[in-house]
Amino acid sequence: MNYVFYDFETTGLDTKFSQPIQIAAIAVDEDFNQIDDPINVRCRLKDGVIPNPSALLVHKVPIDILKNEQSFYSMMDFIYKKFSSWGPATFIGYNSIRFDEEVLRSSFFQSLYDPYLTNTNNNTRTDLFKIVLGLSSLNENILDIPVNEKNKPSYKLENIAKNNNIKHLSAHDALSDVYATIGIAKIIKEKSPAYWEECMRISSHKSLMEYLLLDDYFFAASEHSAANLTFKPITLLTANPNNQKELAFFDLENDPRKYYDSSVSGIISLIESKQKIVRLYQSNKSPIIISAKFLRSNNLLSDKEDNIFRERSDLIKKNDSFINKLNHALVERYEDFQITRSPSDFLEEQIYNGEFYNSEDKQKISRFKQCNDPQERFSISKEFKDRRLREICYRILFAESPSVFPEKDLKARKGFIADKVFCEEEKVPWCTLEKAKVELEKIKNNDKFKDDSLYISEIEDFLSLEEERYKKYIFNSID
Repeated sequence: MNYVFYDFETTGLDTKFSQPIQIAAIAVDEDFNQIDDPINVRCRLKDGVIPNPSALLVHKVPIDILKNEQSFYSMMDFIYKKFSSWGPATFIGYNSIRFDEEVLRSSFFQSLYDPYLTNTNNNTRTDLFKIVLGLSSLNENILDIPVNEKNKPSYKLENIAKNNNIKHLSAHDALSDVYATIGIAKIIKEKSPAYWEECMRISSHKSLMEYLLLDDYFFAASEHSAANLTFKPITLLTANPNNQKELAFFDLENDPRKYYDSSVSGIISLIESKQKIVRLYQSNKSPIIISAKFLRSNNLLSDKEDNIFRERSDLIKKNDSFINKLNHALVERYEDFQITRSPSDFLEEQIYNGEFYNSEDKQKISRFKQCNDPQERFSISKEFKDRRLREICYRILFAESPSVFPEKDLKARKGFIADKVFCEEEKVPWCTLEKAKVELEKIKNNDKFKDDSLYISEIEDFLSLEEERYKKYIFNSID
């Protein structure tokens, strides 16, 4: 299977309302030979998106790109076709499951594509950051992990690349980060091929579930660099009856007999407490879970430890009463989550809302994508039964062919965009113009950024121009 290494630079940290402005990716075969030219594409801002100044200062994208590059939708057309052509593949980023994967899904959703490309159609996904954390727990000294000023290990991509003599021309440039990610992955595969293959074996929900049948108990790597980097001995007890990809494991560092009589609420406490006697992992989010057999074969597990963990695993797995109460606890937590997560009014947050698209709407998506006539595309957009699809089409058309809208509709759309930009509510999840101004003032008053004064001035000028542009939207939306 091929590997696709990729990275984004975005307008902010919110995975739903921010957008990628640079996407880079390289496809290689299993021996890390490139199978296609690298891609490194950029786009301008979507209408109504105000970039967070702090994000711009990280990657320092030229301001001209934000105004004059290809549209976001054209970029996503290219990315979807290219990623599809490289499959089946394992998609790999660095700290990507938490951020890049969610941004990618949101971007596909908001540009009328299947958001689940990287884990469907025989594609799988994993996170090199998690793989590196697991490797550190093995104490094999495969990678030279740097330490920071607090004398603690630093797992930042640029620092690991530097310590391991991997060329990394520019941190926080997407293509440079891709090359660094490939370099680290290549070292792991060459120096610890067995560990690499174990990680690749569990890069999908299906393959992980099959893997969990191969041993009595397993070891889970930490998913956070701040945590104590040791493998936790765990045994699988059940999957959430209402969410089969939420797996519940018992931590075998604890004697299960102490918890046999726990109530449902008591088990919820075992899940949510800092100690986490019961540990939850999402099988579709690439947890690094390694078999006890693998650790034994690498002399990382003593016979005494193995006997203790195996006995505890057998004891808790045979306790049907505890597992039954655990299922109730998982369902109760899930139902509480569903109650507190009310449906959003914002399209950006509706990716996981509602049903999957029906067959008729899927056919209309194909028609819309294949059609080159803006007026006909506008007609198709009004036919969708799913209102999310109608809105996505309208946004694409406004960005690329605004003249198709009747004057009244065009004014209403401009007013909608302006309302978002000038929104004065602090708690909205997107970056408003006011939030950007406040953030920029903080940056200007911070000596840390004194060497960036020229770029900061460019950001300030850009925000002023955006303010004037969107003020015209308000004026034009008034009859």
